[in-house]
This record gives sequence, structure tokens and C-alpha cells, in this order.
Amino acid sequence: MPRKRARDEAELDVSHLQQDEQRKDNPLQSRLRNMWQFASFMQYVFLFGKIVKIDESIDMDEFEDICLNPDRSSRLTDIGLALLKYVSSHRGLTPEIFDEYTRRQYLAKAPLRNPFGEEEEPNHFADFDVFTKVKVLHQLSTWTLGNAERIRAQMLEKDSEQTQWRIEPFGWDSEDRTYFLLDDDRLYRRTDALIPSTPVKAAKTKSKPKAKPRARGTRASKRIRLSENFDESEDDQDPPVQGTPADGEEQSDPAEDDFDGMKWECIAVTMDEYQDFLESIRRSRDRNEKSLHRSILESVIPILEKRAEAQRQKVLRQQREYENLQKLATAKRSSRLADKQERQREAEEAAIAEQKRRADLEMAHKEQRRQEQMEEVSKIA
Repeated sequence: MPRKRARDEAELDVSHLQQDEQRKDNPLQSRLRNMWQFASFMQYVFLFGKIVKIDESIDMDEFEDICLNPDRSSRLTDIGLALLKYVSSHRGLTPEIFDEYTRRQYLAKAPLRNPFGEEEEPNHFADFDVFTKVKVLHQLSTWTLGNAERIRAQMLEKDSEQTQWRIEPFGWDSEDRTYFLLDDDRLYRRTDALIPSTPVKAAKTKSKPKAKPRARGTRASKRIRLSENFDESEDDQDPPVQGTPADGEEQSDPAEDDFDGMKWECIAVTMDEYQDFLESIRRSRDRNEKSLHRSILESVIPILEKRAEAQRQKVLRQQREYENLQKLATAKRSSRLADKQERQREAEEAAIAEQKRRADLEMAHKEQRRQEQMEEVSKIA
């Protein structure tokens, strides 16, 4: 895989088609898939889910369905409880006290991100929107990694360097955006935050008279001075240092900046979405996009084809089972009809036989009476 190129090299290449078209999925699903916590948590489940006793039947598609289906939201509490049991030293944790003991973990380790509140009665996890629930599950999963030795000791495959826990970039595009392929076989893209240019101060000149110090500026004036090359003698107030708030500005909530300003997107899930993405970079002359195109064709498409074939076979198998059930139901119905007809035939035959028996008996009685009459006549004669 070629190395990441310089930005000036990327500008010489043909940029690929935009992949930001509106998805066919509903907005809730798209927003959920574009959460980095959502992808990170499911990668955690793939690696460590068995260790923390999360239901092994939960894969990415199942977890996504649980998140999007309100009727199944209780499963999220079960997952959170499994994580909390691994993090907390309290024994006997139950769903009834999940909110309280999860809040205690937040107050001790991440009070600024605490969604459970500080009132006597904690906010209920069941009342959170699905995005907050995913963030809580992701945070709990992160805390389980606080003791890596404990997890490493329980893993079947020993990895002393934890190299199997790392996710390396899968490729880059012409805009130097980074692509990742996680164990759910979904393609993700990370766009790094733009680095603001640092203003260059002009050199001091002795010939220029020293200006009178300016009054302390407002936040707006400071932002203006960041983009202009003022002489140091004209401004005795240094601009705010990158990464620190200016005077009078409030610090941003760490919960809102927990991805360092980067953007996370889910680019492709289905075969059709992969094909659309491949088509967008198929004619690119950018060497990174050529490598990305080749890597997807060689590493991802065969897996998706096998999965599609397995899914097709599963659908055919389910269809055959359904048809067999239909045939069995039809056969049972036909059998019931045949049994009914057989019973009717037997009843009719029995009725005819009974009628014949009675007729024969009547004839026998008549013949007997006739014989008796003839005997009486012969005696008289």
C-alpha cells in the first residue's frame, strides 16, 4: 500500500465523485452509522464481547436493529449491565440499580460527560435517546480496558503486544481522508480536522516609533488580529494560544469534542454501496485511490460475495422450509378431508348394510309366516 501523499501531490490528481449523496436508509439509521462510538463499540464487542459476557449472537446488524427498534431497547440495558459488572466492584448488580451505579462510575471518572444527572434520583437509561445510550455503552466499554492485563489473561489467543487490538488504516483518497475497514466489513472514512494557519508576526523595526498601547480588545477583535499581520508594537495583547479559550470564552464541553474535531462517516455497508463507491474512484489517477480500489476488490468484495451467497442460500432454505410447511399443511388438510370422506363412505356403507340386513330379516319373517300358514292349511285338509 503506497504511503500517504502530500497535499500538493493530491491536488494534481482527478478528485473522485462525492459520496455524500443522501442514503436510501432513514435519517436515524444514517446518523447512527456515522457515530464513531457506534463503530468503536461494535469493534470492541467483536474483540472482547465474550470476555465481558455480552450475548455472542449480537453482531453489527443485530445491534443496529436493537438500536432502531424501540421494542427491543431493553437489550441495550442488558448489554450495559454486563459491562458495568466488569467495571464495578459492586456485586449483585441488577437492572433496577443500573442507573445509580453507572452514574457513580461517571461521577468518579468522567463527571463532565455524566448523562445521569446529579439529582437524588438518577436519570433513567431507558429514557435516553438511542445516541446517548450508544455513548454510555461505549464509555463503559472504554473503562473495561483500564486493566488490560485482566482482559489479556482471559483471551484465548495470547497477544502480549496487543497488536491484534489495533486497527490500521485501510487506505486514503485524493483528499488524504483515511479509510478503515472494521471486522463488521463496513467501510468507514475519517476526515481530519483542519489545522488553522498560524499568523506570522512582522519583524520589529527600530526606525518605526513605538505606538501607544491599544486598549484591551474583545473576543471579536482578537479573532480579527489572528488573520492580520499586525506589528508587535501595535498590539500589546497576544492572541489566544491554539487549544486554549480566549478571555471571557467558556470552555467547550469535552463530550462535544471527544473526536478532536474529526469527522467519521460510514461509507459502504451493502454490496450496492461498495459498488457505487468503487465506481466513483474507478477512473482515478491518484495512486492512493488506485490502491484503495484494488484493496477493496481483493479483500472486501469476495467476502461480501460469499456473504451474499450465504444469505441467498439462507433465503432459499427458508423458502423451501416454508413451502414444505405449506405442503404439510395442505397434506394435513387433504388428509382430514380424505378421512372425513372415508368416514362418510363407511357410514353410508354401514347404513346400506343395516338396511339390507333389516330387509333380509323382514323377508325371512315373511317366509316363516308363509310356511307356518301352509302347514296349518295342510293339517286342516
